[in-house]
Amino acid sequence: MTRKLAEAIERDNRLEDAGMHGDDRETCWTHQTWAEECADDHVRPAHGENK
Repeated sequence: MTRKLAEAIERDNRLEDAGMHGDDRETCWTHQTWAEECADDHVRPAHGENK
């Protein structure tokens, strides 16, 4: 993990704690990476589909 990524994760954590919606993060809390790098891993089922 780069220093820039670690700082961005901390910033997103603080912003989310202050009320920012989790979908607005630039980083992924789950994967500890940039959100765009794991966006395909977070695809939600369309409304009405079975899980």
